[in-house]
Amino acid sequence: MTSMDEAVRYRVTGMDCASCAAKIEGAARSVAGVRDAKVSIASQEMTLTTEDGSEPLPELERKISGLGYRLARLDADRDDDDRIPDLSHVTPAYRRRCGSSCCSTPDTG
Repeated sequence: MTSMDEAVRYRVTGMDCASCAAKIEGAARSVAGVRDAKVSIASQEMTLTTEDGSEPLPELERKISGLGYRLARLDADRDDDDRIPDLSHVTPAYRRRCGSSCCSTPDTG
């Protein structure tokens, strides 16, 4: 990260597999001003590296919500690193909606 880059963090809800995280990373990287994106399934967080402190939030929200996920920007002044994330939203319904082979149950019929 260069001195002109800025890290921005978001809570991402609605994902529970590596395929979900990859879709979100790809969508975030396609937004102008985003240099890099890292998504953690375990913490339900995305960390973006943006160029020159740009604010890509509106376009990010449109792209990622269009994929079926929700974003909430984490306050840079709060220290959320020691907080245990609430994963109560992760349900089997998300696996069915995901549609990727890593989340699908095998057909035994």
